[in-house]
Amino acid sequence: MRVSRAAVSKDGQGDGMTKKLRVGIVSANWGAVAHLPAWRTLCEDVEVTAICTSRRETAEAAAQQFAVDRPFWDFEAMCADPEIDLIDAGTNPVLREKIVTAALTAGKHVVNQMPFAASAAGARRLEALRADQGRVGAAAASLLGLPHLALMKEMVEAGEIGEVLQVHCSWHLSFFLQIMPGFPYTWFGKAGLGVSVTRNHGSHMLHALRHLFGPIQSVSSHIQTMVKTWAMPDGERRAVETDDTAHALLSFANGTMGTLTTSWVGADSPGFSLEAMGTKGRLHLTALRYPSVDSAQLYAGGNSMTLAPDGAVVPVPSRLMMVSGRPCEEEASDLLNGGQRISLARLFSTVVSGIRTGSTPLPSFARAAEVQGLIEALYAANERRAWVDTAAYLSD
Repeated sequence: MRVSRAAVSKDGQGDGMTKKLRVGIVSANWGAVAHLPAWRTLCEDVEVTAICTSRRETAEAAAQQFAVDRPFWDFEAMCADPEIDLIDAGTNPVLREKIVTAALTAGKHVVNQMPFAASAAGARRLEALRADQGRVGAAAASLLGLPHLALMKEMVEAGEIGEVLQVHCSWHLSFFLQIMPGFPYTWFGKAGLGVSVTRNHGSHMLHALRHLFGPIQSVSSHIQTMVKTWAMPDGERRAVETDDTAHALLSFANGTMGTLTTSWVGADSPGFSLEAMGTKGRLHLTALRYPSVDSAQLYAGGNSMTLAPDGAVVPVPSRLMMVSGRPCEEEASDLLNGGQRISLARLFSTVVSGIRTGSTPLPSFARAAEVQGLIEALYAANERRAWVDTAAYLSD
């Protein structure tokens, strides 16, 4: 196994224990806007030293705009650079599989953005390569870093709502009902790039559901493209080749029943909702936009006989707002990155811990490959118009 400067030595005292991890980000969009501030929150452990785009002029402009020392316009050169320890891979899933493969082959640790891969087989190949190389790999499923979701998990595991009987998860935004000038993600409507509302929003939602409630053993789904063309800001009418709305039924291995609904053509952008009902009570997490600290709240109610909700919002304890043992407060600039800084910083801190100590990051490549299999199971269920067992989609 090749060992980078950031790797832990056999006695636990390698360079990675004392030196800052040097991060290179591939992306001047979400990677720079959302991931970069999160990495910089970990400034005592991490330094973002490089940024990569597809062209020299955009790479140099991004490096200047975001105050990053080294621009790259060739991801293979970035991955091979010995002065970089970890690659944060952005762009579309098809290209990202190549980036992650190059990074792992070069002995780098990796954070892979979402959707994790273009297929379950591709996701499993990345996990196998990561394991073979002995590197740390994590998926940027930011919901798992949300302090409110961490509190919800603690309450579920403590039995505060008893046996969980049913869960309902929804996430609806209006990105593609009316496309804003300069919106950088209109390529989400193009087939063959590994993106769609089921793959994008659905992956984040499935990560949260799997994290809280355990394995999902069977699914049924209905997936469609409801808005067939997009009205572009320049007046062009563009045909849509990817799905924009998904409804699913979920059966968990522990017997819990579940639903999942999502769209990115949801009028009025009602946002995110995750509700769990048990024999002793109910938990309900809500948030606007991409679930973030600024809008999230967690409600808890008991099993009263009032025939009306009688619970209250649960405050998030300060310990869950810590990042690497240090308090982390929301900043005004966080609204510019979708309010993702704290959630992503909490996730990235588990990557740093994984590199330093050998612990498993949140979420791991293995879990991301499992979620990618669940996505394929949803598409298979839609095609068959029937329930499908997920086991066949979770292994080769």
